[in-house]
Amino acid sequence: MSTSTAAETKTTIKALLKPTGRHIESVDAQRLDQLRRIYSNLIATKQLVLQEKKHIKPRSDATQKWNEWLKKSFSTFVDQLCHVVKMGRKSGVRTFIGVIASTPKGDGTLERIDDVLVRKLVGSLMDSYGTNGDGVVPEGLLDLTQAEFFGRYNDSQYFVLVAMKNAASQLLESNNEDEASNGIKAENLVRILMKIEIASDQDEIMPKDVKMHGQTETCSNYLFLPPTNTAELKDADYDGDDDDDNLNDGDESSGEDSDEEVPQQSQLTKQKLQVTKPKSKPKLLSWQSIRQHRNALQSATLTILKIPTIPPRTLKRILQDLPIKILPHVANPLRFADFCTRAYDIGGVTSLLSLHSLFVLMTQCGLEYPKFYPSLYNLIESKIFYAKYRSRFFKLLVKCLTGNQMLPAYIVAAFCKRLCRCAVNAPPSGALFVLALVSNLLRKHPECACLVHRKGGKIDDPYDPDNEEPAKSRAIDSCLWELNALEKHYHPAVASMAKGCGMEDSNTLYHDLDGFLVHTYKSLFDQERKRGDNKRKSKVPVTFQKPESLFVDGDSFKGIFEFSQKKIKL
Repeated sequence: MSTSTAAETKTTIKALLKPTGRHIESVDAQRLDQLRRIYSNLIATKQLVLQEKKHIKPRSDATQKWNEWLKKSFSTFVDQLCHVVKMGRKSGVRTFIGVIASTPKGDGTLERIDDVLVRKLVGSLMDSYGTNGDGVVPEGLLDLTQAEFFGRYNDSQYFVLVAMKNAASQLLESNNEDEASNGIKAENLVRILMKIEIASDQDEIMPKDVKMHGQTETCSNYLFLPPTNTAELKDADYDGDDDDDNLNDGDESSGEDSDEEVPQQSQLTKQKLQVTKPKSKPKLLSWQSIRQHRNALQSATLTILKIPTIPPRTLKRILQDLPIKILPHVANPLRFADFCTRAYDIGGVTSLLSLHSLFVLMTQCGLEYPKFYPSLYNLIESKIFYAKYRSRFFKLLVKCLTGNQMLPAYIVAAFCKRLCRCAVNAPPSGALFVLALVSNLLRKHPECACLVHRKGGKIDDPYDPDNEEPAKSRAIDSCLWELNALEKHYHPAVASMAKGCGMEDSNTLYHDLDGFLVHTYKSLFDQERKRGDNKRKSKVPVTFQKPESLFVDGDSFKGIFEFSQKKIKL
C-alpha cells in the first residue's frame, strides 16, 4: 500500500472510531459496519495480520508499525462493538458476527473461528446492561445470535460452548462481592446454554451443501469449511477418537481352506489373495466431532452449575430443561447426579423438578438412588394439586409407579393411601386423576386389592401419614376408606368414579391418565354444561291423560278451574 493510501485509510479509521454525539442506533450501526468492511479488506489484503506466523519473513519497519497501529485500532473497534452488544442492540450483534466471519484464525492451510473474538461476544452477552438496567440480556438478542451464529454453524456452536466454560470459570474466580450481579450473569449464561441444540449423530454435523465461490469452498453449516485432508495439518486440534482396536488383519475363516487348495502359490498370487487391513477413519477436528461437541456441552454446563449465586428462578429453568436438552446429549450424564441430589434438598418446586432428572439417570444411566421413592412419596401433599408444575409432577409420578414392575406391594399401597388421603381435599380435577391412577395401580398389583376388600367393623386406621418412610407407614395394613368419602363428593364424576374404583374386572381397560391431566375447573364445568344442554334437547315426558281441571281430584279447590276442549269455565 502506498503512503498516501495508508494515510487516507488511517484518517478514515480515526474519524470512524470517534463515536457520534447523537444516540441514534442507525447512525452508529452504519459507522460500525463501515469500519467492519475496512478491516475486512485490510485482513484480506494481508495489511492487517492479527496473528504473526513464524515461517513468514520479517517485514520492514514501516510495514510493522502500520500493522501495529491497525491492531490497536482494531482492538478499539472490537471494544466498541462489545459496548454496543451490552446495550442490547441487534445491529451490534450482526456486525460482531460479520467481524468473526471475516477474521479467521490460521495460516491459510487451516482457517477456523477466532476463539478470542467468540469469548468477547459471549462475555458481552453475559455482561449485558439489560433493557431497563437490570442486567438481563434481551431475549430477542439471544434469538438473533442463535439464528445467525451458533444455531446455524457447527463450528461456531463448539467455540461458543468453550467460551461459555471460560466465562463461567472467570465468574467463579472473580472476587466480586455483588452476589446479585453475579447471579444475573450466571442467568445470562444459562439462557444462552438453553438456546444450544446439539446434533444427534456424527452425520448430522458433517459439512453439507459444499459449493465453490471463486477460489474458496463454502458450506451451509460451517462458517469456515474444514479441510478434507487433515493428515497434512501438523498443529491442528484433533478429536483423537481412533476406532482401530477391533479391526482384523485378515479373514480367519478362510485360512485353512486356502492352504489345502493352493499348496504352492506364487508370490504374486499370495499378494492378491491377501486381505488388506482397512484404512483407519480420517481424523476429525475438534469442532467437527460430535463427541467433542458433547464434551464441550458437558464441561460448560457443569462449570455454570458450580456458580453459587444462581438465582432460584434460573435454577428451576435448568432443572426443567436438564432431562430434555442436556442429559441425552452429554458424554457422561452421571456427572450431574450430585447437582440433582443437592437441588432436591432445597425443597419445594425445586425438589419436584430435580426428581425428573434423577429418574432419567436411574432408568437410563444406571444411577443407584435408594431415597428416590421415599423422596417422591414425601412430595405428595395437598398443595401439590395447586402447584404450577403439577402436570409435570403427575407425569413423573405415573412413570415411576406404572413403569416399574418390581415395586413391592407395601410401596404401592403407601402411594395409593397417600394419594387418596390428599384427594379428599383436592379439587375435582385432581381427585379424578388420583382415582384413575389408584384404579390402574390396584389392577396392576393384585396383591394390593386388600386395601379395597378388607372387611371388618369400625377399627382404628393403622396408617401413619406422618412417617416419611413408605415402608414404615403401615399402609398395607390399612384400607382405602377415603373412597367411601369420595362417593359423596359434590361433583358427580368424582362420586361415580369413586364407586367403581377397585371393583373393575380383568377385562376392563386401563384409564388413559394423560386425559385426566388436562382437566381443570373450567374444562369440567364446560363438560357438565354440554351434558346438560344435550339433556334439555330431548323431549320431557308428560302425562298421557289430558287434565280436566287445574287441581286434582280430592283437592279443596277442585272445580274452580275446569278445562274443556272449546272453552275454559271460570
